[in-house]
Amino acid sequence: MAEAILVVDDDLQTVKLIGLMLQRKGYRMIPATSGVQALAKAETEQPDLIILDVMMPDMDGFEVCRRLRSSPRTSAIPILMFTAKTAVADKIAGFQAGADDYLTKPVHPAELLSRVEAFLQRAARLKAEATARAQAATLGFLGVKGGVGTSTVALNTAVALALGAGHLPPTVRTPPPDFRPPAVILADLAPHGGLAYLLRLSQAFGLPSLLAYPPQELDPPTIEKHLTRHVSGLRMLLAPYTPRPTMLSSAHIRTIARHLATLGDYILFDMGHTLDDAARALLGELRYLALVMEPTALALVHARELIQLLPQIGWVPQQLGLVVVNRAVSGIALTRRQIEEALSLEPIGFISPAPELAHQAADQGIPIVLLQPEGLLAEQFRELARRLVSLTR
Repeated sequence: MAEAILVVDDDLQTVKLIGLMLQRKGYRMIPATSGVQALAKAETEQPDLIILDVMMPDMDGFEVCRRLRSSPRTSAIPILMFTAKTAVADKIAGFQAGADDYLTKPVHPAELLSRVEAFLQRAARLKAEATARAQAATLGFLGVKGGVGTSTVALNTAVALALGAGHLPPTVRTPPPDFRPPAVILADLAPHGGLAYLLRLSQAFGLPSLLAYPPQELDPPTIEKHLTRHVSGLRMLLAPYTPRPTMLSSAHIRTIARHLATLGDYILFDMGHTLDDAARALLGELRYLALVMEPTALALVHARELIQLLPQIGWVPQQLGLVVVNRAVSGIALTRRQIEEALSLEPIGFISPAPELAHQAADQGIPIVLLQPEGLLAEQFRELARRLVSLTR
């Protein structure tokens, strides 16, 4: 079947000319002359590529691009922006909105066709890579608000997975010599590099280096070179813990997530606590999302609002779970039953309060599951890892 290309431009003559050019090469052209029409056709037609004009009266191409990237059904479709706006600032705005490439008018037909062919060949190659190996289990950890310990949960769960939790009997602490541990990668997409801080690492930050590449130039070997290996066998894509946050575009997020999925068996993402455009783009790449919350009334309000929002942006509720972190002993903490009844969602993990141990682990740069492997918290993280393995098989 011929590849389908959605051409979006309010100038009907431009749509016809591009469509004729594409049809002569054997492609199926889908026309759209407004942003609203483009969004509707992208959802229903699922084109292989979108050629998108920027200057349109009802909704400009930047906004169309952002909305396409925020929907899991359209977030993976390659977008080529095609516009007369030539300023560098406009190109940057296009990439930040989620475009994969930017082409300025006027353009020679041969150049446009070469870009189209390159996009479709790359998409076919990525699809073949994904088909050639078992799909990795991709999991995100998202805090319902700040300060709940999302990075601690993501790090210790990842280390537990890398050490074999979910693949060894629960009573086995030391894997046998012939045991092949799963390949686990943990990526830090939180704004301020919480993982590097917990590990007391002051360098080897791969994420900023990858963001220096245009998304279309990234590939699995390039990303592999920027991963940091931990003593547990865990590989990590880290960001610096500085007051200045790392700016993530949705195009980079999607590209990095897809390539990471070819490099490991389990790919975990620390998403911080903000459901911004980048986090929404990542949702389309996840098999499972764990919301991290405290057992308090305020956290319950935040969690309820977030759970109600997720289906509106295309997230499937069955792929959602709760991890409850009780950071301090308190008489006002909600019970498991109260949380389940209020949110109609069963928690998949409970982490007990241990502020002194958490502080000691962060101070020494050693994950809790390694610092005190026989302790209650380590077992709770291993149990969470086992639960996630069973949910994503």
